[in-house]
Amino acid sequence: MPWQFLPPSIELEAATLALGLPARTTLRKAGVAAVATSDEAATTALKLTLGPALFRIDFTPALVIELPPPLVDLGLGGVEYDLSTGAISPRLWRESEIGIPLGRDQALEQACDFMRDLITCTPMAIPPYDPSADPELVLTVQQILVNLEGGGGASVVRDVSASASLVLREGIAVETGAGGFRIPAEAKLAMKVELEGAPAEVKRSPKIRRVEVECTSIVLLKDGAELASIGRLILLPGAVLKVEDVRPLGAVGTGAAIESLIRLFGALSTRGAAGLDPAHIEACTVEALLTKEIEEALQPALLQWVQANASIASGLDLRRVLGVAA
Repeated sequence: MPWQFLPPSIELEAATLALGLPARTTLRKAGVAAVATSDEAATTALKLTLGPALFRIDFTPALVIELPPPLVDLGLGGVEYDLSTGAISPRLWRESEIGIPLGRDQALEQACDFMRDLITCTPMAIPPYDPSADPELVLTVQQILVNLEGGGGASVVRDVSASASLVLREGIAVETGAGGFRIPAEAKLAMKVELEGAPAEVKRSPKIRRVEVECTSIVLLKDGAELASIGRLILLPGAVLKVEDVRPLGAVGTGAAIESLIRLFGALSTRGAAGLDPAHIEACTVEALLTKEIEEALQPALLQWVQANASIASGLDLRRVLGVAA
């Protein structure tokens, strides 16, 4: 299913935003009840997941809805919001069997209000809402971060990260004089993005700390030839590139495949390995010998693609996010 904030060639299957909150952080307080992180762990993970039909918040460990004694506190594991009907469904339970088991209705209302506050001033608050038809989805998510800040939690957020599952409906191929890459149509990508700063900074100007990309097929190109498959890419600020899980194509795992890669990138002469016999180099040493050469071959092609696709996601400048000069 195409999403309007992305080009039709990229399909978003699901996306999650994760925030880290310290123990005993009050997120919402109304009357005698308070919604706070527990003290079971030093950090509580707050995950916001958006799919085609549902917006879900999960808390690990669960939040605590604190009620005054002798009432029993309740645990809140998460809240789901039906995008088509606006129905809100909290996951609640009593934290103890000791005390008066009252206040559940009030706690349910607190949990529902927490969700309502989170989506206020966004198109999501008016059902039915279709995220794939929202051309400003990035701004919608940024407003949710602002709303969280209004609830008192953002000033102590320790980490902000995002993950997404994507499918390419059209292939990508970029090659420069140094080399390039190709990702075929229908390839699946799983991305994990660590962002700099608290939610307010992410809203104002999102910047990466680290991006990890796993793909079913990223192919290294050199002079038009497909030389190796790369299983994982790591991007650092400035579009600095690291590669992992490199596998030669063709005669996979054989000395001939390894030799062709090594000779092409000059590893035998530039890495001090001239005394090695490529026919006797094990396949597992390919990555160690060629990582730098592959990264240097891919870097210009990646920068070229970023410059050409800086506005690929509506509301974001990919160059600013990655720390690349315009």
